[in-house]
Amino acid sequence: MGGVRLWDVRSVKMVVISQLLMVSTVKFWDANHFGLVKSYNMPCTVESASLEPKYGNKFIAGGEDMWVHVFDFHTGDEIACNKGHHGPVHCLRFSPGGESYASGSEDGTIRIWQTGPLTLDDSEAIIANGSTAKAKVTPEEVSRKVEDLQIADEGKTKEKGEAGNN
Repeated sequence: MGGVRLWDVRSVKMVVISQLLMVSTVKFWDANHFGLVKSYNMPCTVESASLEPKYGNKFIAGGEDMWVHVFDFHTGDEIACNKGHHGPVHCLRFSPGGESYASGSEDGTIRIWQTGPLTLDDSEAIIANGSTAKAKVTPEEVSRKVEDLQIADEGKTKEKGEAGNN
């Protein structure tokens, strides 16, 4: 069981605590006023979600169904669905500029996806259900399931976290 804790850094008090157990809802909170901004029911059990940082017009969510779902932030409509993992998706992160996102899975892979329309140069695009995303690199194999990852500035280092290694 996981959870989300929202802290007010000025008062050093916990404002919101949310326990998560087999969650199929994604919630977005206003970090300044601590209010709920949006809440969406998902088509599957969700383990991770990430809001596109540049424009805030879409978000990604993944979990038990092994797919990475892309949603319109304003309507909650699913706009793409990408398949590439062979195990539950445990972590998702957009790059700082929103041009790509990474997904990490229990199958031991990290996939990096480009957002936006594909061009003629994208000859090796992986497209699922009309998606406009593609894998930018082949999966990087790791020895254990991927539980967390972070993305540095676009085009720089990506980090990976493995179960059992801190």
